[in-house]
Amino acid sequence: MDSYLFDVSIVIPVYNMEQYLDRCMESVLAQTLTNIEIILVDDGSNDRSAIICDSYAKKYPEKVVVLHKENGGLTSAWKAGSRIARGRYTGYVDSDDYINPDMYEKLFVRITRENADIACCGLHHVYENNSHKEWDDQMDFPIDVFSPEELKNSMFPVLINDGSFMGRHLHPNRVTKLVRTDLVLKNLDLCSDSVSIGEDFQFSLCMFLDAEKVVVLKDFFPYNYYMNDASMTMRYDSSYMDKIKVMKENLLRISRQKNNFDFETQIWNDFLCLTVLHVKGGIYKKKAAPYSEHRADMKSVCTDPDVVHALSVYDMPKLTAAEKLFLFFMKHHLYFLIFCAVRIYFR
Repeated sequence: MDSYLFDVSIVIPVYNMEQYLDRCMESVLAQTLTNIEIILVDDGSNDRSAIICDSYAKKYPEKVVVLHKENGGLTSAWKAGSRIARGRYTGYVDSDDYINPDMYEKLFVRITRENADIACCGLHHVYENNSHKEWDDQMDFPIDVFSPEELKNSMFPVLINDGSFMGRHLHPNRVTKLVRTDLVLKNLDLCSDSVSIGEDFQFSLCMFLDAEKVVVLKDFFPYNYYMNDASMTMRYDSSYMDKIKVMKENLLRISRQKNNFDFETQIWNDFLCLTVLHVKGGIYKKKAAPYSEHRADMKSVCTDPDVVHALSVYDMPKLTAAEKLFLFFMKHHLYFLIFCAVRIYFR
């Protein structure tokens, strides 16, 4: 007998989002799927976010639950909300984003009709002050229903990297997926709170590796992914390499523990692509820095043991000639050529 009280639980992690929280909540409350539970997880906010959360719980006691916790980061927040979910399926919305009214109804209808474990949709990128052109993004597969055999033969071989630069077919976003709640609960302990870049990647990899059936709603972009000016900071992150190494190690651990498909090469490919973006981004973001500083940054990256290993084992046959040449420069520590290539590209 089904013991779930709701069709869908929607978990919303909240940390210092007083500016955007009302817009987010009004969009979730406007869902055409009515039998939903909304779980607001206040992750130790020090603005008015906690008060706003409580006001919604007071106004809508039949469907809004608030969990207050000490600050532990985004992953710890959505995990805490997931643990108290009472819906048959669980979805997620970040508190600075907003969703279209039919998002969860369409995902729920499709996932139940197909008796699937996961339903995926696309997302629509929106920018603060219209600073960039809006655009849509979705998973790129020729079919939209995946059985276990199709997952293994059609999805997994290109899930993390398809042999091209940043060739991810898996959109890691937690927020574009509706997942069977018991599948989420089964995998929470595999999702590390210490991952700060690519935290959603670990969630999605766990879910897809355990799923028996996945459906993709093509050309459906109900999730509005909001990019504010703070999100698009041009500040150089000197700890970025440490962060992507934590992500890479966690993905390798999950892949090895699940042991139902060999993702090792794809994970190393993805790590190397992120490393290249970091090298290029460092040169671009630190335009005023002297070459000696850039050289030190590049040397630190290119001689890192994990990067050296990635450069020796990567397998990306779809790289362009320019991309292959850039990796050659990195492998052979040709720092001035790397520097010039990036400067010319961003000229």
